[in-house]
Amino acid sequence: MRRLLLLLFLNFLFVCAPLSAQEPPRVLEFSPRGTVKNVRQAKAGFSEPMVAFGDPRAAAPFSVLCAEPGQGRWVDPRTWVYDFERDLPGGIRCTFTLNAGVRSLSGRDLGGAREFSFSTGGPAIRNALPSAGLRGISEDQVFILVLDSVPEEETVLARARFTIAGIAQAVGVEILAGEPRKAILDAHPWLFEHGVEASRCLLLRCRQRFPQKAKVNLVWGKGIRSASGVATDQEQVLAFETREAFLAEFTCERENPRSGCIPVLPMRLRFNAPLDSGQTGEVVLKGPGGTSWSAPLGKDNGALTFEGPFPANADFQLELPDGVRDDAGRAPANAGRFPLKIRTAGYPPLAKFAARFGIIELNAEPMLPVTIRNLEPGPAARMMKVDVGTTGRVNGKILNLGPGRIDDVQSWLRRVTAARRDSSLLAGEPAASDFKLPQALGAGAFEVIGIPLETPGLYIVEIESAILGKALLDPPRPMYVPAAALVTNLSVHFKQGRESSLVWVTTLDTAAPVPGADVDVRACDGRVLWSGRTDPDGVARIEAELPPAADSASCAHDLSDADSFELSGSMVLGDGLFITAHTAEDMSFVHSSWSEGIEAWRFKLPEEVGTGPFIAHTIFDRSLLRAGEIVHMKHLIRRHTMEGFAVPPPDRLPDTVSIRHAGSSQTYELQVVWDAVGVAESRWAIPKEAKLGSYSVSLICKSAPAGEAGAGESADDDGGEPQIFRSLLSGRFRVEEFRLPLLKGRIQPPLKPLVNAREVALDLGVQYLAGGGAGLLPVTLRADVAARRLPAFEGFEEVVFANGPVTEGR
Repeated sequence: MRRLLLLLFLNFLFVCAPLSAQEPPRVLEFSPRGTVKNVRQAKAGFSEPMVAFGDPRAAAPFSVLCAEPGQGRWVDPRTWVYDFERDLPGGIRCTFTLNAGVRSLSGRDLGGAREFSFSTGGPAIRNALPSAGLRGISEDQVFILVLDSVPEEETVLARARFTIAGIAQAVGVEILAGEPRKAILDAHPWLFEHGVEASRCLLLRCRQRFPQKAKVNLVWGKGIRSASGVATDQEQVLAFETREAFLAEFTCERENPRSGCIPVLPMRLRFNAPLDSGQTGEVVLKGPGGTSWSAPLGKDNGALTFEGPFPANADFQLELPDGVRDDAGRAPANAGRFPLKIRTAGYPPLAKFAARFGIIELNAEPMLPVTIRNLEPGPAARMMKVDVGTTGRVNGKILNLGPGRIDDVQSWLRRVTAARRDSSLLAGEPAASDFKLPQALGAGAFEVIGIPLETPGLYIVEIESAILGKALLDPPRPMYVPAAALVTNLSVHFKQGRESSLVWVTTLDTAAPVPGADVDVRACDGRVLWSGRTDPDGVARIEAELPPAADSASCAHDLSDADSFELSGSMVLGDGLFITAHTAEDMSFVHSSWSEGIEAWRFKLPEEVGTGPFIAHTIFDRSLLRAGEIVHMKHLIRRHTMEGFAVPPPDRLPDTVSIRHAGSSQTYELQVVWDAVGVAESRWAIPKEAKLGSYSVSLICKSAPAGEAGAGESADDDGGEPQIFRSLLSGRFRVEEFRLPLLKGRIQPPLKPLVNAREVALDLGVQYLAGGGAGLLPVTLRADVAARRLPAFEGFEEVVFANGPVTEGR
């Protein structure tokens, strides 16, 4: 048997030796090579083992020629790395040459390439002040360039340039030195707080002034050399834009572009650049009869305001003081237009309600105020008919949408919300009647007229004025100003919960509960979702699940042509529920979206968003992994209930785990199976080519109806139990490249042979593979002395060891 094994071994040597001789060991890979920035380590990989694993006396295979110091080490028998003491700056060229006589562990000479080199390239711009992309640089801007190496200034002057929009030829640069350079750098001491060397800061400016409002590119050209002689091999381009001309800009409000300034509103003067810090003087607005208004320069950072009112139909003159300059010493480019002549228009017509919608207390002499000015005598107006008497010059009847017409309230509120200024809201309404406003007191006078509304109900008011339309509409036509007002002594409160809700009704004047009030909860299309009455405490308990929001498609109303600038937050009826309460004599209402000022977060109360009552969490074995590893996950899902937490029904559980990369939105999906207690486990083998960064884990319910919203709950068509969420975020983890804190131990025995030694002195060392010593670690030395059997050969069966003879079979 021994002879057979020896024969096979010899045959293997004779058969394989010629094949191995054809492929001598060599350097399979060396990195970096070529031009590379931010180098900290060089790495060489060999085709076969070069040293015994863990051999502390293994010699370095390369001679290193580089201006930056470093240290080499063997990571494993095939891999050697050279760690530099710092990230290499620009302008460095390093050459690694295999030493003569380097052999593999098997004793074979190395073939292939024997010299490898790389360069960190010529000087590159690491940072710039002002930053690339900035708009508003000055015409003689100085650029501070923070470079990664010291450049040869001759090559900068020859290769760097500016390209300016509108100028065909590139413009050269000049380098600031001496006192100008020192003064600028001293003004920016923060540049050197993070280790930036002053020698690597280069100050440049263009050889000519830039034009105003022009696009400018600073081109750091190819061929700029560092002090070590390494040149750039590609261009860097930094884009900028110069500032506008220094202007003094006057503005005022006008009824239309052809009119003069509105005399009741302020006039403003603005400088489009900061003024010089030492600027003094006043801007004066001179009016008729020797009147004047003044504003000091520098008070409001270049923005001056002249408060009205001003005389109507009058001429004014705006004067600037002498010597107005901005912080760059520029005079206003439009200084020749000053003194600037200004003219005011007449007092504009006005018909304005306080808001599109408001609530007026019934027991406080209810009147709807409207402010008018310069309208035609007795402008026509229409109101929904209300059964009240007349006051002053107001004639006609007014119709009230009282408790008997509470079903029409929501639709009329939506019509007022979407009303246009150029069309009548009440045209064709048979119950609408005309009335006249009182005679105006005089031109330019403000008048506040109170329209009496003595009985409860919702009032829809619309004032029509041809003078308003002539001033504000193009082409001129009658203009309509609508408003809605609720006159009531009832206050309706609504609190919506997931499984039950509350409505309580009180009086406005005494805050007393209102028992026996009829309460309706309606969808946006008017459908009644729940009806009931308040109990003796004024509370209506809704022991049913209400939808969180109505279908937005059926609730939409076009506001594109409405006077949206006049709408208050409570006037817009969006998705949500409309709650009405009425008695035989009174009525009121509230909308579930009217929550401004009473939001849950203002009172530090929890608030459900997006996913309704469901909560999920994923537990990871680790949250920081590398590409190619496996992440193990345990998922938990629960539902909030009145009693606490519960496991969702099986048909409501998500069926997919979605893993999504945050930067690229690349998504991976896994099927998930849940147990009876709402727990599921899954594992994902991270692809080796996976992108680095943050990954989010979400639980997806793909079985949800196709028309369901993207997140959160929505009601079934039959009004049953709401469907589960579409997506629920449950956790995050990261995939990164990092080095594990692996340790390398070293035992250094004496260099001299040990003969009859009773004691042996050993040097022990532990280092991190990533570099650096690991100190203060406990050390335990264990030794094992045992007989070692050497290979036996025929005729040499007996082998002599130091502790005596050992024969075969012993």
